[in-house]
Amino acid sequence: FISKHSRLWGARNQFELNEFWVSLLEKAYAKLNGNYANLGGGLPVNALTDMSGGIEQRFEFKSTIQHSHLVKEDLFDFIKSCIDYGSLLACSINAASSTAEMILENGLVIGHTYSITHYYIIPTTKENDNTLAKRAILRFRNPWGNSIEWKGKWGDADPIWNSLDAVTRKRLSIRRRDDGEFWMAFEDFYKEFDVMEVCHISPDTYDEISLDTEDAEHHWRLWFSTGTWRAGENSGGSCATPGCRHHCYYWRNPQFVLELTSCRRNRNQLCQFIVALMQKPKGNDVSLITDEQYIQIRIFRIKPYVKIFDKKVYGPDDVERIESTGPYVNRREVSLLLKTMSGAYLIIPSMADVDVEQDFILRIFSEDTNVGRTYVNIFRDDDDEETKRNLLQQYAAIDAQISKKSSLSFQYIRTLFGSRENVDIQPNDPSKQCEDEQVDKKQTILKKNSK
Repeated sequence: FISKHSRLWGARNQFELNEFWVSLLEKAYAKLNGNYANLGGGLPVNALTDMSGGIEQRFEFKSTIQHSHLVKEDLFDFIKSCIDYGSLLACSINAASSTAEMILENGLVIGHTYSITHYYIIPTTKENDNTLAKRAILRFRNPWGNSIEWKGKWGDADPIWNSLDAVTRKRLSIRRRDDGEFWMAFEDFYKEFDVMEVCHISPDTYDEISLDTEDAEHHWRLWFSTGTWRAGENSGGSCATPGCRHHCYYWRNPQFVLELTSCRRNRNQLCQFIVALMQKPKGNDVSLITDEQYIQIRIFRIKPYVKIFDKKVYGPDDVERIESTGPYVNRREVSLLLKTMSGAYLIIPSMADVDVEQDFILRIFSEDTNVGRTYVNIFRDDDDEETKRNLLQQYAAIDAQISKKSSLSFQYIRTLFGSRENVDIQPNDPSKQCEDEQVDKKQTILKKNSK
């Protein structure tokens, strides 16, 4: 308490002063992260993931969007789908240390996190008007809950609201209050903001009753597996270059096989699917970020003639690469959302360096309901050391052809892990950078985000 004012310190309900659960939750989270001071920075999506158990996804409009070949119109469809699925969305404007929390003339705050809570598509009388992105507006909330709001088009004071009938305005709960809530056009959102973060909610968040309702079709189905990269076993590094002199046996990394079925909800027979790789903290201190490894996920399509159940391990001759999470980055979690046709797919999580030991969790959110798994070793029990080396050399190559079709719905999952037997592998030389994959050696920037 702040005794002078007899009120709670930190997060609190400004209307119900006797409500304590928010303050208690904040205190518990501060203990988890070491102290209250550690809650003053970091990525908002990390906190959302910690609170919900969901999967995080981060978009930087000037880089991530370009890498994923996601055009502006597709971005609105993605936001719409996320809100329909109950995902948590946040956005912010990048800030230098000198401009943090600076209020712009348009009412937006630099370096400050806003939540995206709803969308609406303005009706049109034009026939065959498919420009949803140009007619879309989004609802935001400034967590300060005060008068600092967007002053542009579709802001609280904009006369354009008079173009909508009273019933629509009431349904959208349009009110001119200094409560931090406002609307703005999607076009302005894309222009003004730099970063959008999404936390896809785990189905564990919902109770059994809600999963039996009509809205259940908008709930993800979850599958996850824990694993470990072990030196000399399955910590194969990043390089898949043929005959790599660094001994980066990429194909020795853990392999996860998915057989996808056509989506029951999508008319184009495509289905959404999210895969996320999270590295576990070492020891009990989850607040430490300095030890995070540079991680990545690559996704391959298994070629039609390859018999899935006959393979001990998959190599470049069996697959074609379709997508990845981008350059290796030292973040706690990396993720990828895809849409693809049915077929068999191979997911390989990896670290940039060879023979580094690290625990990880691989999670998959799917619209499909049928999930199963089997564990298989790379080597046969009677394989000698020379056979193992030849096998690893055989798989030290990759088909670099990129297919832009991508993502999700699966019937079963099979995971393949490296043998538990030791293999004499030389460690990677950090002075020699493999040409096959980019490693983003810039440290993760922890922005100061306002509460």
